Amino acid sequence: MPPGGPGGPFPPGGPHGHPSGGAVPPGGGGGGRKRWLIPVAATTAVLVMAGAVWASVSLLNFGGNQPEAVLPGNTVAFGEVDLSIDGSQAVELMEFIDQLPDEVAEEIDTGDGDMNELFADVFTDAFPEADKASVSEWIGDGAGAGLWPSDDEEVGSEAGTAGMGSVIALSVEDESLAEEDLSSLSGEYDDLYYEITDGFALLTPDGASLADMERQVEEHGTLDSADEFSSDVSDLPSGSLATAWGDLGALSEVEGLSGEFQAGTATGPAEISGRASGALHVDGSYLEVQSSVTDWSVDGADMTWLSEAETGSVEAVGRLPENTVMAFGATGLDSALSDAYDDGELDFLTDNRDFQQMERQLNSVGAHLPEGFGALLGTSTVFGITGQGSDGFFEGTGGQESFMYRAEGADQQVLEDFVNDLVVGPYGQPPAIDEEDGTVVVQEGSSSTGALADDPVFEQTMQEMDGAVVSGFFDLRQVLEQGSDVADPSQWGAVGLSVTPNEEGNQLSGELRWSPSGGE
Repeated sequence: MPPGGPGGPFPPGGPHGHPSGGAVPPGGGGGGRKRWLIPVAATTAVLVMAGAVWASVSLLNFGGNQPEAVLPGNTVAFGEVDLSIDGSQAVELMEFIDQLPDEVAEEIDTGDGDMNELFADVFTDAFPEADKASVSEWIGDGAGAGLWPSDDEEVGSEAGTAGMGSVIALSVEDESLAEEDLSSLSGEYDDLYYEITDGFALLTPDGASLADMERQVEEHGTLDSADEFSSDVSDLPSGSLATAWGDLGALSEVEGLSGEFQAGTATGPAEISGRASGALHVDGSYLEVQSSVTDWSVDGADMTWLSEAETGSVEAVGRLPENTVMAFGATGLDSALSDAYDDGELDFLTDNRDFQQMERQLNSVGAHLPEGFGALLGTSTVFGITGQGSDGFFEGTGGQESFMYRAEGADQQVLEDFVNDLVVGPYGQPPAIDEEDGTVVVQEGSSSTGALADDPVFEQTMQEMDGAVVSGFFDLRQVLEQGSDVADPSQWGAVGLSVTPNEEGNQLSGELRWSPSGGE
């Protein structure tokens, strides 16, 4: 029986649940499972809208308690949206807004900068019976969510996740008003249980989860005091719009999720460990997702070998032609992969049937592993699409794309055999393959004479990524010129990507950013 029911620790209709017994009024019942997906799905909409509302920033809100201060310390998955802002974040935001395309900037809401309205919209979408004007009075400008394991099978059973508790934590500015609204709503829905504490309204889909959360906090403390969580999120940018964290090992053991984890590794059943974290933030000239994987391993094999790879992939990508639309580059993968192969650190891949088939094909063209890594990749490897078919970049029926592949220090003969025998085949037309100052160049079609590094948008997008061992670049300006509906493609800038290991090799960090060029 739920906490709000007869015999439970809380009185019927009290702050921890809905009234006991009786028929559920219209609006409750079976639709609860779908409704609880609304706040999660709406997070994306909130983040998109946030950039517009931030155009007229209120500097009076400097945040307060964070959701991790009320969630259990054994939480295995956590997410947070925080739209409070301070002065330094306001400066970064204004710089970014100045670079937005004109058509985006024109849509920016120049209201009073009240973030609460965004969360009030999401809340009333999830609970239509709630009065938005009333919700706007008490709801704050931050929200979080968490999952934690429990040995009580009743926890999460109503939501279809038996043994896994879940909670949504909404920041609250007026606890008494929040109490009035939630008390009323809990009588309307049979899957809404709540508690108001420390500036948050904690919402769970079943009473067992709410009671278990309190027990877990007593046993494990709160999430913000957990060492691994605190260490991981401390590496993320402060003042981020959204933050996420998860214990990959713990999540891989959750029934229903373990299959997805193992499918992602393409290795079958495997022992997975490690943690992942990420944040969405504005940094002056770009909007970026910064993420990290820490202490990650599959069956004991990890990514420490990548720390031996050399930096400089951005510089290598910059040597591609200036009209490059999309590019990926890496440096030092030849030696790093060779060492990892010899040391058995790639066994989780080499034991896979598809990898073994690929290795047999490489052997047929003389690219015997591990030496074959260097023969094909060289010390510096970049690939770029340097032109678009007549039907546009995303159309599959246009003319043949132009591209360039550059591998510094690669084996020209091995590359020729690889391209002609395995890529093109006996009936295809092979691309041109030449050697330029120790770099093997495979090219199809024509390209511009200037270098990509000379493009100001490339420089702006890829700034401060010099330490990346893998990087990517996607020119939105050229893509949007092909049949898009945007007013001025030249103002949309580009997307940049980087992957960087730390010196110890136990953490792999990634950056994915959009850098618009409307302010130029």
